Amino acid sequence: MLTDQHKHAIKGSWRLVTPILDTAVELFYRRLFEIRPDLRPLFPSDMASQHKKLAATLGFVVKSLDWPLEEWAVDQDPETDLFLVVLALGRRHKYLYSVADEHYDPVGAALLWALDQGLGQAFTAHTREAWSKAYQLLSTTMKLAANMVEVDIPPRPHS
Repeated sequence: MLTDQHKHAIKGSWRLVTPILDTAVELFYRRLFEIRPDLRPLFPSDMASQHKKLAATLGFVVKSLDWPLEEWAVDQDPETDLFLVVLALGRRHKYLYSVADEHYDPVGAALLWALDQGLGQAFTAHTREAWSKAYQLLSTTMKLAANMVEVDIPPRPHS
């Protein structure tokens, strides 16, 4: 579970990442393809839109950390409900992009590496732990959704 201290560390580090977001995303993908070159074919040849999607998703996740507890009982817009969005993301990654469960660990490693490179000394052990826990929660939820029901959808070709 993410504590308030973890959420604070993530939000604080995100404020530092935002000005260098393009560089952080570039570092992430460079590192991912260094440690797992076999994953490169899962992505489009032109990565510009992919970079924007990752940046937007990370921003959405960080913003969602501020969701007040008293709103849990209120009906939410499915487009802004973090849990529903992450479930859909997991299913989409499996059925449209052929992402397998074993791909999540190198993605997490690349994310932590990119944050470390981008934040330097500001990426403290506590901040690393917070991002690691958040990624673990997200990736577990995505895998859960992806493995709930088998769907026969052919992979979408990349351009």
